[in-house]
Amino acid sequence: MKRGRPVVVWRVDLPFLKKEDWKYEGSKAAEGTGGRTHTFGIKRPAMLLQNAIVYQAPQIRLSQGKPSLIDQGR
Repeated sequence: MKRGRPVVVWRVDLPFLKKEDWKYEGSKAAEGTGGRTHTFGIKRPAMLLQNAIVYQAPQIRLSQGKPSLIDQGR
């Protein structure tokens, strides 16, 4: 995202996660120097997000792993 440039939301996922879905990802920051944060991720993200789509713009599809606009004229 850049200032002054439009942002397009093409997909929204809404997974319902449980406590056991989360995992702690330790920080490599040195303790006592400030800036140390606790980071969490989710276990098995592909599986948990697979059926969590609540909105996907119909004119956009994944192509080579990136969202791409479909030519509606074809």
